[in-house]
Amino acid sequence: MDSARRARAISLAAVCAAAAMLAGCAAEPVDAAPTPSLRAAQLATPAATATTTASPSPSATHPPIRTVALGDSLMSGFGLERAEAWPVLLSAHGGVTVTNLACAGMGFVVQGDCGTTYAGLVPAVAALQPQLLIVESSSNDFWEDADEIRADTADTVTELHDAAPDARIVGLSTIWNDEDDVPDDTAVTSEALRDAVDAVGGAFLDVGQPLRGHPEWMQEDDVHPTPRGQRAIEQTVMSALQDAGILP
Repeated sequence: MDSARRARAISLAAVCAAAAMLAGCAAEPVDAAPTPSLRAAQLATPAATATTTASPSPSATHPPIRTVALGDSLMSGFGLERAEAWPVLLSAHGGVTVTNLACAGMGFVVQGDCGTTYAGLVPAVAALQPQLLIVESSSNDFWEDADEIRADTADTVTELHDAAPDARIVGLSTIWNDEDDVPDDTAVTSEALRDAVDAVGGAFLDVGQPLRGHPEWMQEDDVHPTPRGQRAIEQTVMSALQDAGILP
């Protein structure tokens, strides 16, 4: 990442201030109580983020896994209540606490409504020190230069790994809307994240297109999912995490 792009990284205080003004970059308070280190039995690979504390399931034998979610408006629940965003829904299964750092309009290359790219939220991730970090590749980077997408994605994921070295990082493929025709850029952004996550020893999950063929799951802008669409994404991601042995 060049010096100009690094200069765009903002402090945790600035991130939180921007987040408080935007539904797409809002995180609820994280439990300050110390949590034991994550054991291999609790987690086999990287996971997700969104700040909500879930009630432990009856079968839970370990403390909830501290999780952070980093992504765009699909992850932030743009146009909906904060509690309807899929990372928050994920926490309802129990076993994880989720801090959602997603921001509308944001990508690895493109700045979001919170005034930064993903790289600008590295200080927030460093402050949270999650055990699981779920990072989503974004359609906001579509039509940007492919080499720049690959370079910025690799640099940012490396910075995230360095900032939270004990976190398992899970990358998610880019989710498009309900259309059958998926842009070629979906492969570009997804593969860039796959390579970046592989390079730091994380896991990449191809979650497909859970909204495809369901126009009724989209808001009027045909870009952002309704609450039903958010549930579809959550169910798809949860299944992928479980199939990969990342979550029980």
